[in-house]
Amino acid sequence: MTEKNNPPASVTRRRILQGIGVLSLGALCSSLFPILKVRAQELKESGFIPVSSFLVSRQVSPLLSRRYYNVLIKHYPDFPARLTALGGYINSHHFAHVDDFLASLSQDDALRQTATLIISAWYTGVVGEDEHLELIAYAEAMMYLPTKGILVVPTYGGGPDSWGSKPIDPPSDKGPLL
Repeated sequence: MTEKNNPPASVTRRRILQGIGVLSLGALCSSLFPILKVRAQELKESGFIPVSSFLVSRQVSPLLSRRYYNVLIKHYPDFPARLTALGGYINSHHFAHVDDFLASLSQDDALRQTATLIISAWYTGVVGEDEHLELIAYAEAMMYLPTKGILVVPTYGGGPDSWGSKPIDPPSDKGPLL
């Protein structure tokens, strides 16, 4: 082999900069991920992740859980107490499925209303009421799961029939417009 094909054995400035970049990225990741792990553990301890998983019958994202939980507290200040009561009821009755849980409560029961808030948030990606709605997740909303991989999530409007009815033309002196 000729000397041209052999790389130099010394350390180059480029190698040093690449090494610093890798070490910096590693330090950044190691400092971020423990925070996320601690926050996820807090949500598990609050009961939001296990209750949400039970109510929607699937595993839920810790990141979205944090966002939903924070906004639910913002819109419903008594939400932590309601969540504790709901989690206690679910755990004490050992329901096999969310349908069994829903069948055990009347329509106007406070526990059912809290469960509806949580289920609605996960499926629609929205928390709040009327003009105080707050969008948390759009493409990640569970209502799009049945068609995931088949249909593209729409990037307009709030879902089917969200545009409203056709406006009515104002009356005119000349009669209807054709």
